[in-house]
Amino acid sequence: MNDTYDLIVIGAGPAGAEAALAAASTGMTVVLIDEGPAPGGQVWRAPRTALAKDKPTETDRARGDDLRARLAASSVDMLPRAQVWDVRAGFSVSCISPQGARVLSAARLVLATGATERIFPFEGWTMPGVFGLAAATVLIKSEGALPGRDIVVAGQGPLLIAVAAKALALGLRPRAIIDRAGYGDWARALIGFANVPSMALQGARWMAQIRLAGIPMHRHCEVIKSSGGDGLSGVTIRSLTTGATTEIAADTLYIGNGLAPGDDIHRLLGLAQQPDRLRGGYKTLCDADRRSSLGGLYVAGDGAGIHGALPSAVQGRLAGLAAALDHGALGAARHDAEARPLRRKLARYIRFADASCRLMQFPVTALDGVTEATIICRCEDVTAGDIQHAMEDKARDMNQLKHFTRLGMGPCQGKMCSMNAACLLRRQADLPPGDLRLTPRAPIRPIEMEQLIGTFDYADIPVPKPAPL
Repeated sequence: MNDTYDLIVIGAGPAGAEAALAAASTGMTVVLIDEGPAPGGQVWRAPRTALAKDKPTETDRARGDDLRARLAASSVDMLPRAQVWDVRAGFSVSCISPQGARVLSAARLVLATGATERIFPFEGWTMPGVFGLAAATVLIKSEGALPGRDIVVAGQGPLLIAVAAKALALGLRPRAIIDRAGYGDWARALIGFANVPSMALQGARWMAQIRLAGIPMHRHCEVIKSSGGDGLSGVTIRSLTTGATTEIAADTLYIGNGLAPGDDIHRLLGLAQQPDRLRGGYKTLCDADRRSSLGGLYVAGDGAGIHGALPSAVQGRLAGLAAALDHGALGAARHDAEARPLRRKLARYIRFADASCRLMQFPVTALDGVTEATIICRCEDVTAGDIQHAMEDKARDMNQLKHFTRLGMGPCQGKMCSMNAACLLRRQADLPPGDLRLTPRAPIRPIEMEQLIGTFDYADIPVPKPAPL
C-alpha cells in the first residue's frame, strides 16, 4: 500500500464502498478504510461463521456480496480492521491496523462513518441479557444465531420488526414485541414506504410472519425495567396510553430506540452542522453532490444524517463522482449524466427513509421516567443522580459534566450516553436551545500506546547532536 492517494474514504459500508468504487472507476487512486474485517458495514455485513454462510441468502446479504465482489475486482486499496484515531485537514488520516500505525494522505476525503445505536436508559438496561437491536442484527448476519431462549424484542422503528422476524427464522419465537409507536404512527408511515415498493413488501412479509406466529405485540408501550440477579429474568413494560404496567418473563431482551450519526470526525474537522429535528442529533450540511463546508471533503451515509442503507449507497456514489469531478478525473458532461438519475433515485429513497425516521423519533418526554439510580453512562457507571449532583455544582455544559463525573470517558467515548445526558442536562438545568455536545478531540478512538510506538530498543532512538555552545 501507498501512503499518499488521490482520495481516502473512511467507512466501507454502502456509502463508503460506493464512493470508493465511483472514484476509482475514473482512474483516481483510492484507499478504503474500515474497522470491520470485510466491506459491507452493519446492514450488508459479510457472514463470519459457517452457520451464517449456510443460511439462505437474503437481499441484504446479496447486496453485500455484490459490493464485495465489485471492490475485489476494482483498483481500490482496502485497509480492513483499521481504527482511525485522528484526521486533519489537508488531509491526513492516522489509523492503526494489524499492519501497524499508518498516516495516509490525500487531497480529498470522503467520510462515510455510519451510525451508532441509541437506547433510552431504564432500570436494569446494563445487565447481562440486554442487547441492542443493532447488535442483534450484527449477530444474525455475521454469526447466523441469536443468544437467548425466552426473548423479548422492544423499541421502535422498522428494525424492531426486522429483528423479530429474523429471530423467528432462526427458530426463536419472541414472547412479546414492545413497540413505542402506535397503529396511527405506522399508518402515517405507509405513504412514505410506498416510495420503495420492494422494501415495503419486505416489511409486509415480516409483519405477516409475526402475525401467523401469534406473537403478542404491545403497541404504544415501553420497557421501564429489567429484572434479575446475575442475568435477566423478566422485563416490565408500561402503556404510554394508560400508564398500566405488565411483567413478562424473559432471559434476553433486544431493545433499541433508533440511531444517531457517527459524526465525531465531522465535528473534529469543524464541518457545518444543524440540528436534525426529525431524527434527533445533528446532520452535516452538504450540497446535492455531498460536498461539505470544508473544501475537498465529502460526506455520505448515516454519519451525515440517518437515512438507511439504500439512500447511503446512492449518496456514496454521488460523493465519489463529485470527488472525481473536482479532481479533474471526470468531465462535467459525464458527471451530469451519471449524477442526475442518482439524485432522482435519492429523492425517492429519502421519502422512504423519512417515514422510517418518524417512527424512530426521540420524544422530549422519553427520559421523564429516569430515576436517580438509573445508569446513564455504562462505561463509567455514571447515574442520573450523579448528573443531578454535577448540575448542583454548577455544571452547565457537557464538557463540565464530563469533568465532574467522567461521563463519556470510557471505551465508547460518549457515543452511547452523551445524547441522553444532554437531554437530562438541558431539561433539569432549564438551559436554552443550543449545542450540548462533548468537544471532539483526538484520539477519537481509545488506542494503546504500544500500538503507536511498536517495538524498539535504545539503538533505534535518534539522538540529536549537542547544540553548539
